[in-house]
Amino acid sequence: MTNLLSKNLLSPILIGLVVWMSGVASAKANPSINEPTTIAPQSTPTSASLKVTNVATTLGTEPTTEQIKQATESVEVKPGDWAYQTLQALNAKYSCSDMPTGNRALSREEFATSLNGCVQSMEELVASRKPRKTVKKRRVAPKPVAPEVVAPQQSAPEIAPPAPVAPPAPPEVSQQDLDQLKQLVQSFGTELQGVDARIKAIDTRITDLKEKSFSTTTKLVGEAIFAVSGLAGGPTTATRNTIFSDRVRLNFRSSFTGKDLLLVRLQSRNSNSFAGSVATSAAKTNMARLGFEGNDDNATTLHRLQYQLPLTPSTKVFVEAVGSEFNDNYYTFNPEHQAAGTGSISRFGRFAPIYRLSNEGAGIGVDYKFSPNLGLAVSYAVPRVGIPGVAGTNPETVSSPAENNGLFNGSNVLFSQLTVKPSDNVNLGLVYARSYNSAGTGLSGANGSNIANNPFNSTGAAIVPTTANHYTVVGSVNLSKDLILSAWGGLTQAERASGAGKAEIWNYAATLAAKDFGSKGSTLGFVVGMQPKLTSNSGATTTRVDKDTSMHIEAFYKYKVNDNLFITPGLLMLTNPEHNAANPTEYLGTIRSTFVF
Repeated sequence: MTNLLSKNLLSPILIGLVVWMSGVASAKANPSINEPTTIAPQSTPTSASLKVTNVATTLGTEPTTEQIKQATESVEVKPGDWAYQTLQALNAKYSCSDMPTGNRALSREEFATSLNGCVQSMEELVASRKPRKTVKKRRVAPKPVAPEVVAPQQSAPEIAPPAPVAPPAPPEVSQQDLDQLKQLVQSFGTELQGVDARIKAIDTRITDLKEKSFSTTTKLVGEAIFAVSGLAGGPTTATRNTIFSDRVRLNFRSSFTGKDLLLVRLQSRNSNSFAGSVATSAAKTNMARLGFEGNDDNATTLHRLQYQLPLTPSTKVFVEAVGSEFNDNYYTFNPEHQAAGTGSISRFGRFAPIYRLSNEGAGIGVDYKFSPNLGLAVSYAVPRVGIPGVAGTNPETVSSPAENNGLFNGSNVLFSQLTVKPSDNVNLGLVYARSYNSAGTGLSGANGSNIANNPFNSTGAAIVPTTANHYTVVGSVNLSKDLILSAWGGLTQAERASGAGKAEIWNYAATLAAKDFGSKGSTLGFVVGMQPKLTSNSGATTTRVDKDTSMHIEAFYKYKVNDNLFITPGLLMLTNPEHNAANPTEYLGTIRSTFVF
């Protein structure tokens, strides 16, 4: 940024031109003087050397001593003051400052900021008008040439192109206006020096930020969760430990065109599940799962690698090598509950189970908007599927060339979602997914009862590959500006890939969120519903059904401490865990602290 404030507050370019214009004016006033005046050598002229001429100007008469004193000593500058009117007139004539709109009084600092802009602009005008030395060229008479006879040619008449219009010349700065500007600079010298100091500090800060910038294309976004959690109730033999766990995510968001996005996520966590291995866990059910849980013994892993590309303004493409999650790519109709760090405390309360079928594998998807009120999403994913009961067996992966692996030969999910927005306050959706699971597990996204995720595999039996059709209806309504009601209902129709056997699994929930409850940015949330329940099962496993019904009842309060810290106490109550009336009610509580940076 150009330093407009020299030691005497006016740059040498501006001051030099003032002296030059004064000389021109003197020469015109005294035409009888023909001999050049000898000027003794001296240092660069300063503002103190400029003599103010006592003549009328285009901006008004020369300021009086009282006006100058008032401008120098006043606490603020009012619209009727000489300084205020003078700067407004300079601005109108030269467009040289950014005067605040309206006729309000300005502090001396505010006025000096506008004056600083005027000094800069007039300095540029003076520099552009500075006379240049011209060199006259000697004319040379052309040599006589014998006339050449040329036969006339028939040609179409030419229409000369219009002459280019030259841009308007910048206005010439008069001596009187420079004198007025000089008086303003002298009257607000202290404040102008303050403006200059602030500008230098900003320049230093910008330079420092550029030197320490992480990347010109990448932004780091992080989240750290600390949670104290405990379980009460449930089986009398269950362990009731209180645990302290964490989850840390570092997201590197890179853009190469300003519209695309490359997302690289590193994750460390040690949030053990109270469900664990269902047969030996404290809760003995997947229903008691926290929304942020997962355990890697705090080892850092590549949790997600995704590239988003907008093909058109209405079409976005997602390509994911690892960490594919439908809930991250598409709207889940549960906006205040869906985030693991700031939403519902439970896994089931965040969104419908159908959004978990990709199971952090690989995938590709397209989200197309027919209009702001109608959209369609289609996605293909290869989930990570483990082989239960086989020690040391690695999950299926899309990168393995082994049998029943790869892009098309292993487990896969075809996902689609139609979204409709009939009004500004109503959102509706129809979600369908077709899945093939080579192990016959995870049909309900690790929500609900054990057999709702694994309907055909009896303990110790052979693995049963399973296909399934998943249907879900979702919706949300803004009851008011701060009150959102959401709901979903889902049905899964599963079938053995070979042999006889069919099963039906149901789930539903309703959620309520009160935004800005108690304080700005805080949210009070509730969830009531039924986690996935296996209601019918035909074939050789007819006894594997859930005979009773468990209710999921949850409440949480996300308290916003500031933009970087949220504290969320929450409580989950499960009646008849595992959809079994013989199991006592369980209570899962947590206090989750989330740092966002």
